[in-house]
Amino acid sequence: MLLDWLTIRAYKNVMERIDPAAEFEGGNSALAEGRAGDAVRHYRRALRVAPDVAEVHHNLAAALARLSRREEAVEAARRGLASRPDFAPLQVALANLLSEAGQFDAARTHFQAALRQDDKLAAAWSGLAGVAMAQGAYEEASGNYQESLRLSPKNPVAMNNLAICQQRLGHAHEALALYRDLAVLNPELGQVQNNLGQVLQGLGRHDEAVAAFRRALELAQRLDERIDNVAPFLMQSLMYQCAWDDLAAVRQQVLDETRRRLDGGLPITVQPFSLAGTDADGALRLAAARSYSAHCAGQVAPLRDRLAFRHGPSQAPALRIGYISPDFRQHSVAEAFKDLIKTHARDRITWFGYAIGGGGRDHVTDYFRDQFDQFRDLKDLDLEAAGRLVHGDQLDLLVDLSGFTRHSALDLLELRPAPVQAHYLGYGVTLGTDCIAYLLTDLVHTPPELASHCSEHLVYLPDSFMATSRPKVDASQPDRMSQGLPEDGVVFANFNAHYKFDPDTFNVWMALLAQVPDSVLWLLRGSDRAMANLCATARAQGIDPRRLIFADKAPHGVHLARHSLADIGLDCRHHTGGVSTLDALWVSVPVISTAGSNHSARTGASILHAAGLGELAVADMAAYHGKALHLAQNPNALADLKSRLRTNQSAAPLFDTPRLARHLEAAYGEMIRRHRAGAAPGSFAAAEVL
Repeated sequence: MLLDWLTIRAYKNVMERIDPAAEFEGGNSALAEGRAGDAVRHYRRALRVAPDVAEVHHNLAAALARLSRREEAVEAARRGLASRPDFAPLQVALANLLSEAGQFDAARTHFQAALRQDDKLAAAWSGLAGVAMAQGAYEEASGNYQESLRLSPKNPVAMNNLAICQQRLGHAHEALALYRDLAVLNPELGQVQNNLGQVLQGLGRHDEAVAAFRRALELAQRLDERIDNVAPFLMQSLMYQCAWDDLAAVRQQVLDETRRRLDGGLPITVQPFSLAGTDADGALRLAAARSYSAHCAGQVAPLRDRLAFRHGPSQAPALRIGYISPDFRQHSVAEAFKDLIKTHARDRITWFGYAIGGGGRDHVTDYFRDQFDQFRDLKDLDLEAAGRLVHGDQLDLLVDLSGFTRHSALDLLELRPAPVQAHYLGYGVTLGTDCIAYLLTDLVHTPPELASHCSEHLVYLPDSFMATSRPKVDASQPDRMSQGLPEDGVVFANFNAHYKFDPDTFNVWMALLAQVPDSVLWLLRGSDRAMANLCATARAQGIDPRRLIFADKAPHGVHLARHSLADIGLDCRHHTGGVSTLDALWVSVPVISTAGSNHSARTGASILHAAGLGELAVADMAAYHGKALHLAQNPNALADLKSRLRTNQSAAPLFDTPRLARHLEAAYGEMIRRHRAGAAPGSFAAAEVL
């Protein structure tokens, strides 16, 4: 008993010597100086004497958060609110901690409580916006960030996040204005220049984008600031400009940085789609896809776990299959897909279409709205609402048409709203995610040596994975003179976007012009800078730039009518054409392509084999050059090839959309059958399950 009494007396004496105000100030000083551990000790001493002072709990939570001791920080904030629930700054502090932990609903509750107590708290509006943003509610987030900026103008974090929301909502010009303001307020921040460049790139203003990216790199180097994702975006804009002087070095930087981050277990900073224009091998592309998909999955994991979609057993004879895409509008994917949906069987399958993304809606959207049995436009829904709607349709299978392309459906697919999910057509390459069980492909596009570089189970279509729609060619019959083409002489053509061009392939094209007198190269008109760069490259190789003919953009039917004036199509190398190649074949213009070492370099080969023209898909650029030169110098051989192509339009599998529809329906049915039987997904050939 004596020991207990002595202990109590000593403790009392210590307590009497503690000045809670002094300890509080000491903690504040330590926290301001970056000594979070010392601050925690001061605040805890203060709380021994004054356990109900909310301000002390608030600062203790901040110090613990600096030390990454989140659970203790949350407990400190809760203790403070227990004694003073009307202390709005502590509500905000707790909400921020919960938001960082992915507990968004709980965080929202505390932000809202703070605003009920003080609706002038800019931090609470900003935090509430962050929660909405994390949950995919960009319209709500945008409004909350605007309110935060009204109370605290020029807050750089709120301005940056509002710009991101505006981009997600398709308001690129509003985002651009915000980033321009940020660049004026923070002229030495490289990340602001990087963000500015990305918006400019999205608007197709690549000259300005390149300047912003180079400024970002300059600032990063001068201020020893690391900005990991500048190079991929700079690479993309340089490719759009056909600015090749330092492109090889930038491309190598992208590949080296991607490998470095993957080797170090860090998330990659390059969007996997950017690798399509490089010579990255299949292993690197798969690793990049896995890393990027894991990052996307991590962002939506809290919502996915909260929704926890279940899929009850279904044995209904009529299957329910959905296609999801941001491109149910005037777009190359829509052009290829439109006959397929019209041809799909209706007696045993109900077809659902889901339009996503902030892109415009147009007459093509109206066409798809009529073709699907059920059409849902998810444009104005946040991620949770979109997921609930798709899940509520009780699909048997959801087929993604976007992959890693712009306005991807990946975040929604990560919620797993359908029991079986597959990818087809729009990207055509592995997505590296567990939420996609199947990739529909063919043996030319995915030969055995590439199969191991796909995370999905492969479903092999017997011909080509490429869908094609019989186009309407304008009735006009333009002549060569009207298009600025020579009356005589071979017309080589490539109507792909300029970012697919590369200097080595362009050198081959220039060699062909040098070897074939009076020949020209017919291209689409691009930006002034891109066309000037192409002409300068031609001139440097001794080719008169006037032999490069640039065609204005035109409606698809009009373009096809003039496309028929070409003699030989020349495909790109790293990123081969898709719909552009189909366009050429429909108007009987043969296309020479290569069967490269990765998926993006094999799309042209897949198309040509299904068109019955496999001999035009050659092994390398030497054979490519030789094939083009042979046809250009042998008009009879070229005429025979064109004649065979016209015949194949009524016989070859590529042009037989009902055949493709049957193969796809068989494949979809087998995927669903396996799921209903409780069997694991597995690779198979679609022709074998007809």
